[in-house]
Amino acid sequence: MIIATATAMKNNFGKYLNLVLSNGEVYVERHGKIRAKLVAVKNSRSYLSDELKDLKRERP
Repeated sequence: MIIATATAMKNNFGKYLNLVLSNGEVYVERHGKIRAKLVAVKNSRSYLSDELKDLKRERP
């Protein structure tokens, strides 16, 4: 798991973007707590879209 502070992410965005593209995700920490996760598009999931597709399949 890769964790970067918000300040490091802001100052070195290109570096962390490359890490996301190679490792899949980077967690962003602010004030000692993980606040966000940066995920590559190829690894992301659209929960709402996927759930709507499932509902459509279940209809008779």
